[in-house]
Amino acid sequence: MRVPGMVTAFAVCVVLLLAGPASSQAYVNAESTMGSSDDSVSAAGSRDLPRRAMNDEVFRNDKGWLIFKGNVDPGWNNRNVQIYKRLCKGCEWTLVKKTSTDGEGRWRTRIYAPPTGYWFWKGLVPKTGGYGKSVTMIYRTYVT
Repeated sequence: MRVPGMVTAFAVCVVLLLAGPASSQAYVNAESTMGSSDDSVSAAGSRDLPRRAMNDEVFRNDKGWLIFKGNVDPGWNNRNVQIYKRLCKGCEWTLVKKTSTDGEGRWRTRIYAPPTGYWFWKGLVPKTGGYGKSVTMIYRTYVT
């Protein structure tokens, strides 16, 4: 899948999850949000601001759950990361929850895959403290 705009690094992460019948599996695809029109910055001046490193990933834990986690650097200790979901490529992002970081900026939350179709997930830290809006990669979850 190609990300519109400038060519960026593309990451694909496949995570398996047993869901329902034994033959069903949940998958996660990740794509970079660099240059994405969904995350365009409205003010020209804020484009020059540095972004926080989100250090995010999705993995399957021992219970088979999909876990979305990250580590926000620098200086996002004991603050919230906003977790968004959308139902389709052209749909609006919906705030699902705010998850707190620990004293070192680490956060984690459980995400899900729908029984049919796709869901897209991302994490966001708003513009503040001399840093611009910082966004994780977009993860697509689905069951086959």
